[in-house]
Amino acid sequence: MKNKLEVFFKPKSIAVVGASKDSRKIGHAALKNIIISNYDCDLYPVNPHEEEILGIPCYKKITDIKDSLDLVLVSVPAKIVPGIMKDCVKKKVKNAIIISSGFSEVGHHELENEVASIIKNSGMRVLGPNTMGYKNASDGLDASFVFGVPRQGNLSLISQSGALGIGMIYLANNEFVGVSKIIGVGNKLDIDDADLIDYFSQDEDTKVIGLYIEAVKDGRQFMNAIKACHKPVLVVKAGRSSAGARATASHTGSMAGSDKMYSAAIHQAGGIRCRDIVELFDMARALGGQPAMKGNRVGIITNGGGLGILLTDACEANGLVVPKLSSITEKKIDKILPDLVKPNNPVDLVADAGFYRYEMTTKALLEDPHIDGIIVASVHGGYARPREFTGAILKMIRERKLHETHQKPILGTWVGGKEFEDLVWDLKSAGVPIYPSSWRTARSMYGLYLEGKRLKREGEE
Repeated sequence: MKNKLEVFFKPKSIAVVGASKDSRKIGHAALKNIIISNYDCDLYPVNPHEEEILGIPCYKKITDIKDSLDLVLVSVPAKIVPGIMKDCVKKKVKNAIIISSGFSEVGHHELENEVASIIKNSGMRVLGPNTMGYKNASDGLDASFVFGVPRQGNLSLISQSGALGIGMIYLANNEFVGVSKIIGVGNKLDIDDADLIDYFSQDEDTKVIGLYIEAVKDGRQFMNAIKACHKPVLVVKAGRSSAGARATASHTGSMAGSDKMYSAAIHQAGGIRCRDIVELFDMARALGGQPAMKGNRVGIITNGGGLGILLTDACEANGLVVPKLSSITEKKIDKILPDLVKPNNPVDLVADAGFYRYEMTTKALLEDPHIDGIIVASVHGGYARPREFTGAILKMIRERKLHETHQKPILGTWVGGKEFEDLVWDLKSAGVPIYPSSWRTARSMYGLYLEGKRLKREGEE
């Protein structure tokens, strides 16, 4: 059975109320974004003062359009919105996005309540008000007024902050994290986080779900949606501090609620709470392309002892274990290492480590049943060529795909300068997670461990 929001994200007919010839107006940007999306749909600008906009015939009002409408974008002054929504109900519009601001986020609760009463029992689903809309990269539809095109991928993002949602697009592109869909929920008059988690849990183009929230209206419904979802759900919950909670109230008019209560609820439901947006993308990159950990045992490979120690500390601080190597694995690695060092975990390959040492050591840890995840690290110490580190990781990723017993996550971390940057892009563009910080690497591995635990519980139920 298809989710009711399928038509919302894949409409065959769209109207833009408040479409304008003035390039400074949001209604102009919203219409233009749909046009340049090259998305196959019937498109109807609505403006009582224009005959055509951007070469498309214009209608005076929604009810003048003869065809049925799957989606209506509303970008008019807040006081006019109730009248537009009455027309939408009369027209039996299936879905609407109220881009317009000036509602509960600035204290105008009565106006928002009026819109809620108009759409009640209509069967129409409504996003907003006070929202940027959404971008559906999987199907090529830009139903928003903001500029920016996300790289296509398998992460779907839900943001209560429009500006932060826009920033996520550019951060995702910069980090080579592909996005399936990104949506701003605004004031959540109707469509809320739980509705979207339910939809993305069934969406074939979504593998990981990420949320930025400030408050939820129905905590039980939110928890149940995460619990019922068979995909990793990453949550950034703002308003941890008392000052942050005050900022939340002034930003969206929402009450942040108890931070400890949110943390406990998210954890209990099977979600993963992230500290900030960067951590969300770090974990999403790992979860979107790596197998989950089946346990919490990490093998670390490095050409710099100091970085190995930092990674060990970061892993242990996040509930992961860096165990001693088995005697079988020790013997394999001992044949690879120079005589001056002995096998350990972290495995120190020494500063001049090249392709062969990285490749064979990673292979040995992939074959070790007592290791659940591998971190391959490199310090640009001036002895080895970083290209060999990169090549070894890429080869081991290919190797892993050929063997069922090798289904373990491989994460990379690096410390170096410009010579490393091009190689980092090579790895990221190939879908290999690599991070410039031991802490970020460990947190991402921790996310894979939590996902492994969730999958295990799911299999036992």
